[in-house]
Amino acid sequence: MKLLDLFQSKAQVRLVEHLLQNPDKVFNQAGLARVMDVSPSTVARIAEPLVKCKVVLYERYQKGMKIFALNKEEPAARNLIEFYEKIKQL
Repeated sequence: MKLLDLFQSKAQVRLVEHLLQNPDKVFNQAGLARVMDVSPSTVARIAEPLVKCKVVLYERYQKGMKIFALNKEEPAARNLIEFYEKIKQL
């Protein structure tokens, strides 16, 4: 995994940061779009590389709802959480 996979755009950084701020929560695509003030298709586009590198979990749920969450089982995601906690203390 490369940093570019995680931080391709400002919107993607905002998505990663939102998930890091809420590591125990699950979000639907529409809700993330509202919080980030982007379209649902933008959420899908920026989440795709994060899903591919397994930092973000993605699942289709009832009636096609798309669900996203931080993959806390993935070492890279755990390292991101640890890093995020450390920089918050600076």
